[in-house]
Amino acid sequence: MFSSFNLNILKHRKFTYILSAVIIVAGLANIGIHGGLRMGIDFAGGNELQVDIKAEEATIFEVRQVLVDTGYGNNVQKLDDPVKNLFILKTLAEEKDNDVIIEDITGALREKFGERNVVVERVDIVGPRISTYLLRMSYMIGLVAILLILLYTTFRFRFRFGVAAIAALIHDVLIVLSFISFFGKEMDTFILAAVLTIIGYSLNDTIVVFDRTRENLKSSKAYEHYQDTVNTSINQSLSRTIITSITTLLAVIALYIFGGNVMRDFSFALIVGIIAGTYSSMFVASALVVEWHKWHPEKLKKT
Repeated sequence: MFSSFNLNILKHRKFTYILSAVIIVAGLANIGIHGGLRMGIDFAGGNELQVDIKAEEATIFEVRQVLVDTGYGNNVQKLDDPVKNLFILKTLAEEKDNDVIIEDITGALREKFGERNVVVERVDIVGPRISTYLLRMSYMIGLVAILLILLYTTFRFRFRFGVAAIAALIHDVLIVLSFISFFGKEMDTFILAAVLTIIGYSLNDTIVVFDRTRENLKSSKAYEHYQDTVNTSINQSLSRTIITSITTLLAVIALYIFGGNVMRDFSFALIVGIIAGTYSSMFVASALVVEWHKWHPEKLKKT
């Protein structure tokens, strides 16, 4: 579809550096201003109640006000259900016993909407030890994944390609976290799963471009025109990159629209990550390889 294109993509790499830096710095600043990301109960500990309120007058605003009046925050979500009037209420870990917190909330709801109109369908409790363990394991998983990716790309290509791939992955993760912060999303295991998925997706796209670059750099003439060769490799992979990204986005957008509240944050992170991953394979990973060669030229050798 795009085989006739010959775009000078790397010509604009300095502008894309600035664009990425602005988004990431703004995101990190926003995270810092708010004292960090909003952690879900998976990582912060707390309680999550799913209740069915049969009273017709029950709206998300009234349910949220009940939770505020109990002193346990205002985190309430309304689930899309054609039959039931479902709400999810979340509270962070408190000094009080979790059973007391649940009783306080359900008692306040029943007092407001009627004893028979409030049915507690599910209760999830995450203690502080479990949440700390999950957070620690998340950091370890991310670190191990990055090290293994560096080893793989260095073995298959060269060390500079491995470092560029890792930089692109870090870029993608920071972009996703920035948008999570901008839109006030909670960092939970769903978002973590999305981030790990994005790492795999972005790496796959980067490897395709790098593989084409390696093939094109096997001649001395191509090596002398390093930037043009890398740019040509990006153009040769452009059709595959765009078609794959569009088809994946269509599936994820459908999940975002029709997947309900439970899957909405997960699919939101995937949408941002797919766009960032497609962008970074060209404007971050490939561009950094060119910058590295510009400052530290390497002689042609067998690849």
